[in-house]
Amino acid sequence: MKTAVKIMLLSLPVFLLAVYAVQAQDVEAEAPPAAMSEPADDENRQAEMQGDDYFEKLLEKVKQDNPEEAARLEKLRNEDPRTFRREMRNVMRQQRPSMDSRRGADMESGTEGHIGMMSREKVRERMQAKENELLSWLEKNEPEKAKELAALKTADPPAYRRRMAFETRNYRQIIEAEQSNPALAEVLKQDVVLKQKRNELLEKIKGTTNEKQKASLTKQLKEVVEQRFDLIVQKKQLKYEELQKRLEDLQQIVNKSQAELETLKSKKAEQTEKHLEELLSQSERIDWD
Repeated sequence: MKTAVKIMLLSLPVFLLAVYAVQAQDVEAEAPPAAMSEPADDENRQAEMQGDDYFEKLLEKVKQDNPEEAARLEKLRNEDPRTFRREMRNVMRQQRPSMDSRRGADMESGTEGHIGMMSREKVRERMQAKENELLSWLEKNEPEKAKELAALKTADPPAYRRRMAFETRNYRQIIEAEQSNPALAEVLKQDVVLKQKRNELLEKIKGTTNEKQKASLTKQLKEVVEQRFDLIVQKKQLKYEELQKRLEDLQQIVNKSQAELETLKSKKAEQTEKHLEELLSQSERIDWD
């Protein structure tokens, strides 16, 4: 009975979380991410004090390493300033060469310092593993981009770290989906290509003064936006199907647990007598030691 109750209690929260995830999908693509608490480190305070001038300098650095990402951030600044500032703070953190400069007290001798060093080492190992996974995937699927990153790593390590952060965000979902949902992975790949094409067209539109050429580029941009809309719908449909399958599996667990509970209830008298007999027989035993 304890086993069945435990299964029931463990299954219910997971089931409820899955239901919540289904509902959350309705606003996933449109809604900006929820505001997260930011650590009040020196770089955040520096950004707050220097304001837009500081962000402009950062954007220039980003533009040198990844023009597409810079264009996305500039567009975000106009459409959603609050999210823009949060993402720029993320850029600042990504530029830090390591975490060693933070929490220097952990480096002191003793148990706490040793544990702190071990924790940082584990973080570095996980980050390196993810980086290696992405590079291996790019070598197989986009060899030109992999070569470009390898050259950037040698020429400009800080720029390489920033670029890897951007590429990880672009390809992380694809790599994960290839294992669990190949159809979704293909849709995500197509979406990456369309977003790159969208950014290229936006740059061309901004850079031309020829109205005829601008109209032609705008027409192409509209086609790309329409294609992306179709992909977004397809992506949401695939995610719904995946969540529906998970819900069905969870429902089977709940049904099985419920059946076990009903079976146990019907055996109350039998199990009570059996356990009572066990308890009484134990009291009659003699300890000869």
